[in-house]
Amino acid sequence: MRKLKTILLFGLVLLLNSCIIKSIKPFYLKEHVKFNKDLIGNWTTGKSSSWQIMSFKEVWEEDNKDEDGNVKLMKEDKDAYELYKDAYIVNYISSEKEALFIAMPFMVDEHLFLDFTPFEYEDSSINGLAAQHLLKTHSVTYVDFKDDGTLKFKWLDESVVKKLISEKKLRIKHEETGIDQDLILTASSEELYRFLKKFMASDIENKWDKDVIKTLTPSDV
Repeated sequence: MRKLKTILLFGLVLLLNSCIIKSIKPFYLKEHVKFNKDLIGNWTTGKSSSWQIMSFKEVWEEDNKDEDGNVKLMKEDKDAYELYKDAYIVNYISSEKEALFIAMPFMVDEHLFLDFTPFEYEDSSINGLAAQHLLKTHSVTYVDFKDDGTLKFKWLDESVVKKLISEKKLRIKHEETGIDQDLILTASSEELYRFLKKFMASDIENKWDKDVIKTLTPSDV
């Protein structure tokens, strides 16, 4: 068994590293959801990291075709289909570990964002009881299209939001939880969306931390 001191020190190291901001509620409002076909495809972020971005609607319909090729949705599936039909399924593989996300695209003024929620991941080191303690929260990333055909996923950084809160430049419902004192936003989706509007319009220095930026390159380039 690892010594408690070692575990706590390891937690402190994690705490001092950059971390994405997480929320209980989605960051988007339904009326601002907007699908963008330019995200569809296979992307890489290095030799050991890849992204497959697919249309939720297309994958769902393909999985629910009958023998005649007609889409048949069970009654209990229709609510989920309506909720996520404009979303993406994102298959992210890093260092041979795979995770699946639902990513909902939405606009904040002229800016495209994705609300990420994990729904399946590989981690053989976590036992069943520990897995029961994990909460599938929301994160948000700004999608920055580049002229060279690449795109950048810029996640909202926890350290930036913590600084705004500590300097009383931001009032938003939140909690700090767990041994690592992770910042979890508990505000409503309406409040979160208003925050993103103000954040994008602000001139905050270093608002995007390089540690939580992923540069995606088309895999066929």
